[in-house]
Amino acid sequence: MELKIDLFKQKKMSYIRMVFGVLCLLFAGTWIIIGLSGIETQPTFLWIFQGLLFISIGTLHLVEGLGYSIGRLFGKAYIFIDSETISIKTGVYDKMQLFNWSEIKSMDYKHNKFEIKTIDNASEILNLSMLDYMLIKEIKTTIHCIAKEKNILIKNL
Repeated sequence: MELKIDLFKQKKMSYIRMVFGVLCLLFAGTWIIIGLSGIETQPTFLWIFQGLLFISIGTLHLVEGLGYSIGRLFGKAYIFIDSETISIKTGVYDKMQLFNWSEIKSMDYKHNKFEIKTIDNASEILNLSMLDYMLIKEIKTTIHCIAKEKNILIKNL
C-alpha cells in the first residue's frame, strides 16, 4: 500500500476571492493615477508604494481565487508513505519528518501524533496536528496496513 498526497494541489475556484482580487487591482490603478496627478498632498512615492501594495494583494487573491497555490512557488508540502519510508512535510517552512520502516520497533498513537520507538530505543514524534481530520484518518489507515505487513506493534490506533 502506498499513499501520495500533494498538499498544494489545485483547489476549487473561489469567485469571491477572484472578485476581491480584481477590485484590489482596479483600486490600485486608480490610487496610482490619483497619486501621480498631484490632486492630493501626500508625497508621490507614498501613493505609488500604496498602489503597489494593493497590486500585490490583488494579484495574490486573484491567483488563489483561480485555484492555484502561491505556496507552491516557495516549496513543497506533501505526504508520502510507502513500504520503505514515512515522509511528511506539512508546509513550505516546516521541517520534513522522515522515518524508515526498517528502523521502527513500535508505534503509539496519541492525539494527532505517532510516538515512534526505534530499534535503538530512541523515541521520536510524527506530528500530524497541522493536517485535516480526513488526511489524518487516511494516514492512520495506511500506516496501520504497512505496519501490519512488517509486524510492527501499534498501540492505541
